[in-house]
Amino acid sequence: MKDFEVVVIADGCTDGTTKMLESYRTPFALRIGQQPGQGAAAARNHGAEIASGRLLIFLDDDVEPTPLLIDAHVQAHTAHPGHVVMGPYYPVLHSQGDFIHVAVRLWWHKKFETMQQPGHRYTYQDLLSGNLSMEAELFTRIGGFDPTIRSAGGEDYELGVRLLKAGISLSLIPNALAYHHETMNLSRSFQRMRQEGRADVHIGRQHPELRPILSLAHFGEVHSLKSLITHALAFNHPRIGDGLASLLFHALRLLERIRFRAAWHRFFGRLRQYWYLRGVAEEIGSRNALVKFLQEGPAHADQGGHEIEIDLSDGIEAAERRLDIERPACLRIRYRHYVVGRIPPQAGAEMLRGAHLRPFLARTDLAWRLLRAMIVDGATTQRPILIDGGGRDSIR
Repeated sequence: MKDFEVVVIADGCTDGTTKMLESYRTPFALRIGQQPGQGAAAARNHGAEIASGRLLIFLDDDVEPTPLLIDAHVQAHTAHPGHVVMGPYYPVLHSQGDFIHVAVRLWWHKKFETMQQPGHRYTYQDLLSGNLSMEAELFTRIGGFDPTIRSAGGEDYELGVRLLKAGISLSLIPNALAYHHETMNLSRSFQRMRQEGRADVHIGRQHPELRPILSLAHFGEVHSLKSLITHALAFNHPRIGDGLASLLFHALRLLERIRFRAAWHRFFGRLRQYWYLRGVAEEIGSRNALVKFLQEGPAHADQGGHEIEIDLSDGIEAAERRLDIERPACLRIRYRHYVVGRIPPQAGAEMLRGAHLRPFLARTDLAWRLLRAMIVDGATTQRPILIDGGGRDSIR
C-alpha cells in the first residue's frame, strides 16, 4: 500500500484521537497533524501542507469511503487533468422517521441527483468538500480553503467561487462513492444556518458581484410583519429572539410527536430564517449595515466573461465544439437570419460548455423557436438537429 498515504488532522481534539493514531498500525503511510481548534478550512490546508502526494483527496471525518473511491478519483484525474472532482456521499442516518432526518436525506439525494443530470451547469454551491479531490499544485495555486471562515458552512462554497473564476472545471464521479454518517439534528441544523449567515457575509465581502444572489439579499427588504419581527429580534433584540427560538424549538418537538408535518415545516422554516439572520447580524452588525452592504454591491449579479453568437444552421455539433473552445459566459442563438434566443449569464456558475447546449434547448421554449425558424427557412427537409439531454457520462 505504498501508492497512497493517509493524513489525519486532529483539530482541537480532546478525546485521545492523536494518542490512538500514534499507536495505530496501518498497511499504508499514516501522517498525523494537530492544531488547536482552528476550523475545517485550516485543518484541510494543514493536511495539504504535510501531504507528499501529487493528488489530494479530502474526506470529512464522518465520511466513510467505499473500496473503489481512491481508484475512481485517480482515474478521473488521469482522464481529465486539471479538473476538481467530487464523489457523492449519501447520508447514513440512525433515525429514519424523524422529520429533520427525512429533510436531510432528501436534500443530499436531490443535490447529487441534480449534479449527475446531463449538461448540469456547476455553480459555486456545488463545491462540496466532504469527498473532494484536486491536484496538489492546483490547490496551492488557488490558495486552498479560506481559514478565516472558521466554522464549517461556507468555506467550500467560497473555494468554489475562486475555482470557477479561474476557469477550473468541476466534475461529479458516481463511482467515487462514500457514505456520510450524518449526525444532523434540530440543534445542529440551526447552528449550521447561523454559520451560513456569517459565511455569506464573508463571501459577499470577498466577491461583491455575488451579493445579489446570496441568501442574505432576500433580507434586504422587509415585506411582511413576520419578516419585520424576525429582523428586529435578530438584529436589535437577540436575547429575546433566542428565548423565543428556544420555545419554538420545543414546539417543533411537540409538533413532530403529534405528526403535524405541515405546521412543523412552517415553524422549522421560520427558525432557520431567524438563525441565518442571527449569523448575518453577528458578522455585519446592524440592519442598516446590511442594507448598505447590499446597496454597495452591484444591482444585478454579473458573472463577467464574454458573450458570443452561434448559428445552429452550421450544425449543433459545430456549436458545441465552439462553446468548448471559447467558454463564454452567455450565448446568443440564431438560425440563419432568425433569432432563436439567448442563454443568459449566471453569476457564480461555470462558463458555458458544449454539454450545456442541448439540455438547455430541451428544457426551455427555445426548442420550439428553433423548430419554427427551421420550418420558415425550409430546413426541416434537411438533416434534423437532434436535441436531447446528452449522455450520462461519468465525468461532465
